Amino acid sequence: MGEEFTLTELAEILVMIRKKLIKIFAIVVIVWFISFAFIADPLVMKIKHDLLPKGAELIYRTPLEGFMLKMKISLALGVVAAIPYIIYVSYKTLKDRTDVLKGIEFTRGQIVKYGIASIILFIVGITYGYVIMLPVFMKFLFNMAKSEGVLSYYTISDFVMFVVKMLLVFGIVFQMPIVMIFLVGNGIVKYSTIKKYWRHVVVAIFTIAAIITPPDVLTQMMVAIPMVLFFGISLAITKIVYRNKIKQEVSEIEREGQTC
Repeated sequence: MGEEFTLTELAEILVMIRKKLIKIFAIVVIVWFISFAFIADPLVMKIKHDLLPKGAELIYRTPLEGFMLKMKISLALGVVAAIPYIIYVSYKTLKDRTDVLKGIEFTRGQIVKYGIASIILFIVGITYGYVIMLPVFMKFLFNMAKSEGVLSYYTISDFVMFVVKMLLVFGIVFQMPIVMIFLVGNGIVKYSTIKKYWRHVVVAIFTIAAIITPPDVLTQMMVAIPMVLFFGISLAITKIVYRNKIKQEVSEIEREGQTC
C-alpha cells in the first residue's frame, strides 16, 4: 500500500508539473507571437535611432539576420513576461512540498505590494540603462574606435541584442532592494551578515559582470560599478525599513559577545 501511495503521489506531482509547464509555455508563446508581430520592429528602430552613435553603421551579415533578431527579441520578452508566474509556481511548490520556506507566509496584499514594487524597479532599471548609461557608453566606445582610425560597422543582431541584454541586466539588478528586504524581513539572512560579508558580495558582482559582458575591462566596470552602488543603496533602504529589527539583532550580538 505504501508503495502504491508513493507511486500515486509521484504521478500527481508529475501531472501538476506538466500543467504548470504548459501554462508557462503558453505565456511565453503568446507574448512571443504578439512581440514578433507588433513590438520587435518598432523596438529595433527605436534602439537604432536612440543609441546608435552618429557615424556608426549597422549591417546585415546574413539574409536571415533581421528575422532571427526579431525571433530572439520576441523570445526574450516572452520569457520576461513568464517570470512572475514562474516565481509564483516555484514559491507554491517549495512551500507545499518542502520545508525550505517553512515559516514564510505571503498575504495577497504583500504579493501585490512586492509585485508592484518589482515592476516599478524593473522599469526604473531599464530607464536608467537606456537613458543614462547606454548612450554615454556607446558614444564612448564609438569615439575610442574613431580615435584609432577604425570604422564602426556593427551587425544589427550584435548591436540590438547587446542593448537588450544590458537593459535586462539593469532591470534585474534594480530588484536588489526587494530581495534584501525579503531576506532580512523573513529572517532568512541577518542584516549584520550581509554587512559583514559585503566584500564577498562586491567580488561576486564583478564576477557576474565579467560573465554577462564582452571580454573587456571597461564594459565590465560600466556594469559592475552601478551594481555595487545599488547594493550599497539597497543596504541603506533595508536598514531604514527594518531599523528596529536590526537594532534587536545588534543587541543580541552584543549580549552574546559579553557572555563569551
